[in-house]
Amino acid sequence: MRRSLLIVAVLLVVACASSPPAHVQVIGTPQDLVPLSGDWVGSYDNAGSGRTGTIRFQLTDDPNGAHGDVVFIPVRDITYRGDDRHPMASSSGAVVLTIEFVRIASGEISGKIAPYSDPTNPDATLETQFTGHFDGMWIEGTFVTYSSHGVAPQRGTWRAHRRIE
Repeated sequence: MRRSLLIVAVLLVVACASSPPAHVQVIGTPQDLVPLSGDWVGSYDNAGSGRTGTIRFQLTDDPNGAHGDVVFIPVRDITYRGDDRHPMASSSGAVVLTIEFVRIASGEISGKIAPYSDPTNPDATLETQFTGHFDGMWIEGTFVTYSSHGVAPQRGTWRAHRRIE
């Protein structure tokens, strides 16, 4: 199920690829940025809320040369065919979120997604912070999403790998 959802999410990223990813503020030394230079793709999952989506970003060894975004798929837009093992997503509700900044130091990564509207409560704003670790080929970590309406924080995981062409 997860693999099928990832394929659908990647297709959504390709559909959104007509516009370049947003510029991302990167904080780090050249020696921290060089090992992470390249194109990265991946996904995130929040089992508690059912929200999922894709991640794509490009890093260069120049802190001003980073771009990236997150495609957010609200849970209402994930449907299943028959046996619940073949998820499909509608691009109608997919939203491209902006990565506000990324801090990189000694293989540890942290950052923040720019505030965005809660798809289940239009009066609420969500803010997401993420952390991760780079192991040479993969970056993986966790994230926490906070609501402006005092809802309990939602936690999830994310993972990205360097895209090799």
